Amino acid sequence: MTRLIAPGAVAALLTAALVTAPPSARAEYKHGMLSASTLAKHASDYYGKTVTVKAKVDDVMGANMFSLDEDALFAGPDVLVIVPAGVSNVVHDQKVVVTGEVRPYVEPDLDKDFSFFEDGKLIKKDTKIDWKTRPVIVARSVRAEDGKEIATSGQ
Repeated sequence: MTRLIAPGAVAALLTAALVTAPPSARAEYKHGMLSASTLAKHASDYYGKTVTVKAKVDDVMGANMFSLDEDALFAGPDVLVIVPAGVSNVVHDQKVVVTGEVRPYVEPDLDKDFSFFEDGKLIKKDTKIDWKTRPVIVARSVRAEDGKEIATSGQ
């Protein structure tokens, strides 16, 4: 006996495949860039991958770290950017384009990999953000909105 699948079941399966597809397949990239809010909301989809994010600088936490404003209507998770090469000329609300590898915030690993991290002391100043739930971008490149290079790792 031959069994046929009902057309409604086929449509449901196709819809489920689109909804559960990775973010890149859901066309969440805009001109090859990812929003900080998309990265913050779907961080685990990007761990270990290189991304480019365009966003405003929220908080500058020294010469090697700043956060990106996630730009959603309601306050949500920001994204921490670590710049191993250092960056001294970023300011609050400046629009930047950051390219780098996404990794989870694991304090012992970050402390081991970056001497300036100092057990997270820099990011603990005057902040109520639970960084352990946020993604980190280790930046290879930071550019101003006009394309001018602000920092590069030289890789």
